[in-house]
Amino acid sequence: MTVSTAIATITVNPAFLQEIKDSNPDLWKTLEEVHDCFHSVEPRATVAARLVRLLDDLRDHLALQFALEEAYGYIEVPAGVAMPEAENARRQHCSLYLEISELSERAEELQYRGLAAEQLALLVDEARLFDARLDAHERLERRLIERANDGR
Repeated sequence: MTVSTAIATITVNPAFLQEIKDSNPDLWKTLEEVHDCFHSVEPRATVAARLVRLLDDLRDHLALQFALEEAYGYIEVPAGVAMPEAENARRQHCSLYLEISELSERAEELQYRGLAAEQLALLVDEARLFDARLDAHERLERRLIERANDGR
């Protein structure tokens, strides 16, 4: 008896992945507003309250974004056609989502305890770290889209 198995790997569907990115202006607007909080000169309590809300919104926008990207922006292909970095990029969705969820929950807890303004510098630092990881992920996906469009 012979059993053959097909090994499938992941690549991007560049047109759909780009369309998904272009079709979520709320995500990109929320990210811009988070960035604005990093440099705001408003009272700490005001900035903290806004940042807590924005982190919650960002979590929700990323949940939708990542679900759509995984459903339509990544496809299984035979092993010889794959893009080695595509599986890594897709896997990053889970870790990024867990990270923004934890950050959002910590921010909400600080706000609930009345400590968000006092801990604003910490919240901003953690949000900046998350933003840097998300930015690296977005750059990776842009490179994958470009490679797929170039036929490489």
